[in-house]
Amino acid sequence: MEKARLSDIAKLAGVSKAAAGKVLNGGRAQIRVGTEARKRILEAARQLNYQPNMAASILAGGSSKLIGVMLDPGTSYRYLRLLGEIESLCQEQGYRIITSFTHENIVNMEENYRTLLRYGVSGVICCAHDYPGMQTGTLDFFSEENNIVFMEKPVCKGKRYVATSREKALTAMIASAKESGYRKIALFSANLKWQTEAALHEEFYQAMRRNGLEPDPHLVAAYPDEFSLPKRLNAMMDQVILPYHPDFVYIDDAVHAAALQIRLLEHGIKIRIYGGNDDPLFQGLGLSSFDPCYRKIAQAMLNLLMKPDIPEKMPVIEAVYRGCL
Repeated sequence: MEKARLSDIAKLAGVSKAAAGKVLNGGRAQIRVGTEARKRILEAARQLNYQPNMAASILAGGSSKLIGVMLDPGTSYRYLRLLGEIESLCQEQGYRIITSFTHENIVNMEENYRTLLRYGVSGVICCAHDYPGMQTGTLDFFSEENNIVFMEKPVCKGKRYVATSREKALTAMIASAKESGYRKIALFSANLKWQTEAALHEEFYQAMRRNGLEPDPHLVAAYPDEFSLPKRLNAMMDQVILPYHPDFVYIDDAVHAAALQIRLLEHGIKIRIYGGNDDPLFQGLGLSSFDPCYRKIAQAMLNLLMKPDIPEKMPVIEAVYRGCL
């Protein structure tokens, strides 16, 4: 079979060659392509298995149609789900993603970022930057980089980012728990050295007070900073559950919720568990979870990445409480 040409795509889609080039290769900026025409072009490219010449497109002033995404190799379900939503949205717009994994090493992070740029990415989404002890290195490196959007607020000022919040969802959850007769409401999270976990604790305290409840510091705990799940659960049992007897626990991560549920069954203890990251495992356990609105987060990040101007106010995506206590 002969390799499909741009003119073949244009003919099948019923558009001009320039319009097909704009959608598939990022051609001239002055070309405008409507939504329906874009769909026809992408479908024609799929049918004919069209493979754009990336190098030629970039040399001609076009776009690589690539988005770089930086993740941590030990990333949780939250970021894997977010990656899936980013990929889905990029595909709808004729883009592809290329991923880079970095863990607590600023030198590797810099090299991975430079590698993404050498591939000609249109921009980078960074979900791996909140490393304790690396703030100075991250600040020094990314302060001069502009074509990047961060997941959560970075240490670098003046950068584009999308923030998330669970305060409204936590407030609604605690109100429902209170109405159902729960009073000793606990929070288990990862170590507070992580910015996102520290923010979760603050949101929990605020949500409790909004419901007229004074948080018990004995019931707000962080797992020991180690990878052993049994040791983490032992610590929560010994430091919180057995001495202080909570009747309701919020846990963001489904794996920890599953492990805790098993441990509670072994001890014959009944505690209501509610989750936060919408992992399907929660449903399998018969537990409920917040909706973090992953697609909204991904769309907000891509919107920022496609616009060079820095908005006065960065978007904040609120998680949604689904009920079902």
